[in-house]
Amino acid sequence: MTVTSSFEPDAPSGASGDAAAARPTPWLSGVAIFVVVMTPLLAYLAPLGFAPLLALTGLLALPGLRLTRSAAPPLLILLVLALWAAVSTTWSPAVIDLAKLKGYGDIESLTALKLFLQLATYGAAVVALRGLSDAGARRAATVLAYGTVALAVVAALDSLSGAAIYQKLHEVTGEAIRPDLAMVKVSLSTYVMALLFWPAALILSRLSRGGLIWLLAAGLIVTSVICSSDACLVALAAGGLAWLLVYAFRQTGAKVLVGLVAAPFVLAPLAMLVGVETGFIAWLHKLAPASWDSRLNIWTFTADHVQNHPFRGWGLDASRAFGPAIPLHTHNAQLQLWLELGAIGAALGGVFFCWLAYGIARLSERSRTEAAMAAAALVSYLVIGGVSFGVWQEWWLALGALTLIACGLARAVAEPEWSDLDELTPLG
Repeated sequence: MTVTSSFEPDAPSGASGDAAAARPTPWLSGVAIFVVVMTPLLAYLAPLGFAPLLALTGLLALPGLRLTRSAAPPLLILLVLALWAAVSTTWSPAVIDLAKLKGYGDIESLTALKLFLQLATYGAAVVALRGLSDAGARRAATVLAYGTVALAVVAALDSLSGAAIYQKLHEVTGEAIRPDLAMVKVSLSTYVMALLFWPAALILSRLSRGGLIWLLAAGLIVTSVICSSDACLVALAAGGLAWLLVYAFRQTGAKVLVGLVAAPFVLAPLAMLVGVETGFIAWLHKLAPASWDSRLNIWTFTADHVQNHPFRGWGLDASRAFGPAIPLHTHNAQLQLWLELGAIGAALGGVFFCWLAYGIARLSERSRTEAAMAAAALVSYLVIGGVSFGVWQEWWLALGALTLIACGLARAVAEPEWSDLDELTPLG
């Protein structure tokens, strides 16, 4: 996840604010359209491409970049986190000998360096696109919403056909792919849909296209079920609960959300250790399917090793140094932060996401539908990150930035004149 909260109601007010919102931003509008057009294409064809897409977006958006005071706190938190991660490489068992770096492939393995580059480029993309004119943001939001629906339809149809479409596309390029691998590739699109579902739903509801929201939901669920993307189904359910919490209780619900977001960053290792001691984890082992059973083993091993270096951690990328006990990463963002960067890293990560949640509490004072959307998107990202991906994966961090951008675009779409804003639900 990356820089600055698009959830905060910091848009200018008054005459000067209206003038700023109406000021044309043709370059930024073009960049935004480029991003939203590429999003469904990459989600289906090459999800790992979101990393270069967001990096390029940040570079292209630099001419329109205008830093604001609201961007400073999350920027600073992420910068300190990146600095601490870089310092931790001095004791990491996965440290790379700089003298052996020869080509781009070797340099690309330097996670600490990439964190700074991602913070600069992804962060620039998020901050700059917040400066879009209202008209430019509405156009980009409309394209994003319809593109996400199209993605859901194509992914669902392809999953039902056993990824026949994806295989055919590979044959056209002269690179055949096995059916099982093609299904895995199609399944990756569900993670993008799970994150964009809530901003897309708000956009479609404000465009009076409620039927397309159901089509989007059906496409996401069908693809997730067939491709066994359990994390996306859990994220959709958890996001729905977060939406209801904030929509129903507004600022009170958003404040509760801050605590819920903070809890895993504080309690993850302790919760696993208590689960082991009480026999709860052993009980879960009997019920869990193979993939989740493996996760339980990884999380138990990770929590146990956090105790060795609870304050400083084992060092950046240390997850890769434990062999088959932790295949590449812990499949849980909070536990990976604790293991590699210790209490300091986990605290910084928690503070950043709590800052986003606090922005939702502020936003709920103005619009509970926008706040509910942001809450659902935030929880969806945390849930998927909590069971699926490594915390430093470039494409996953890029999707965090894209989610912030999408939420910002959704807020620019005005409600229908006949409907009161706070009575309009994403499924209305």
